[in-house]
Amino acid sequence: MLRLFSTVVIALAGLLMNECRSGRSTLKISELPNYDSKSPDHILFLSFRITGKPGGNEHVELASATVGNGRMKDLRHPVGFPVYITAIPRYTTSALEAEMAFEHPLYRSVEVSDPSGHMRRQEVKAGEGTLLVRMPIHSGLNRLELFSVTPERGSVKIYTLGFN
Repeated sequence: MLRLFSTVVIALAGLLMNECRSGRSTLKISELPNYDSKSPDHILFLSFRITGKPGGNEHVELASATVGNGRMKDLRHPVGFPVYITAIPRYTTSALEAEMAFEHPLYRSVEVSDPSGHMRRQEVKAGEGTLLVRMPIHSGLNRLELFSVTPERGSVKIYTLGFN
């Protein structure tokens, strides 16, 4: 009986540890829709489906990926809420790894109007959301890492997308 109990405890602990591990997948850029090998500049459009709770308990999966030709303008908006997601592209070369910050799709702050007509900020929580990442493709791009940032837990890696 004790042997069965210890086996069940070890299996349960393994399942719990598996839930805490960040997700991982691999993508081959040259096989994506709209990829043109003749174009000198490419923009990568990634859509991630995120479920769970912010702070490292998210489940992230790649929903779609496509490539566009051309250069990218920096049109990102600053994130003012303390719960957000950062995306960091990693390179095999010594390229500059610029961190990108995005509103967290599961926990964010929005402006709403109350019945008296005044605007106020309200925290909105969701069980599922979509994160859209747009980034230039530079030579040596090796992977993209997503981190969930909260005041309580700090920065926790939630997903790694490798590139071939």
